[in-house]
Amino acid sequence: MLTLGSAYFGARETQPWVVPVLRALAPWASRADLRLGHAIVRKLAHATEYGLLALLWLRAMRASGRASVRTAAWGALLICIACAFADEAHQSTLLNRSGSAADLVLDSVAALTVLTILRTRTEGARVLEAAGEVA
Repeated sequence: MLTLGSAYFGARETQPWVVPVLRALAPWASRADLRLGHAIVRKLAHATEYGLLALLWLRAMRASGRASVRTAAWGALLICIACAFADEAHQSTLLNRSGSAADLVLDSVAALTVLTILRTRTEGARVLEAAGEVA
């Protein structure tokens, strides 16, 4: 996580990689459209990164079998929020990056969304299992 939040992955550093791909996908796009596309790709990367982190922490906490899905989901969310805070705090100390409360919220919401989906699916499967045993 902190590697992607380093000076090597700032907007100026990712632009030479992302914008040519966007230009190839949408040759009619204006410079403003390409800048917007670059920003969207960067935000989607944030959401994907923290969604995956939440999934991995949930699985790690559930692996022992001691934590319920609910407890593991809360633990995973708290860890993701702490990581997002540390990432944004770290970025605020770099010359070519800036920490952003909006990114902290985006990262937290991405983690929460993934955990909510996973928890709902797990709880739903349990209900269906129990209904099948009763019938």
